[in-house]
Amino acid sequence: MTQSAAESQGTPVWVRATGVVSGLLGGLAWLLLFGVLLFIVPKFEEMFVRFEIKSGLPAPTKILITLSRILRVAWPLAAAIMFGIPAASILLSVFARSSKGAAAAVVFGLGSLLIVLVVLPVIVTGLFLPLLDLMQSASGKP
Repeated sequence: MTQSAAESQGTPVWVRATGVVSGLLGGLAWLLLFGVLLFIVPKFEEMFVRFEIKSGLPAPTKILITLSRILRVAWPLAAAIMFGIPAASILLSVFARSSKGAAAAVVFGLGSLLIVLVVLPVIVTGLFLPLLDLMQSASGKP
């Protein structure tokens, strides 16, 4: 098979498959992040209110609570974005004539995984800082 015949067949299957898998992983990463903001952060917010430490929260915790509230109000838009971008990257991988669509899906997927791997520890830290402060104040240690 000549090179021009191979080019006319389009993107190789393995390149398309890589784009599809990357798009799915990116979508799952954002789903995890939105799930934490929609379901876990509000539970911590309730706990902070119950323990009356709402006013003395550190800035990262206040930012998380604010993001969670915004996401709970604007969840239709967030859902459209969360499902639309991975779906677009997967469709680009499958139907694009060149490998650029699959490359875009790989960049989206790997970029999303990287973002979530950096952001999740920040979220956990932001949620547990007030609890550590509460435990220190309850034990009487400075």
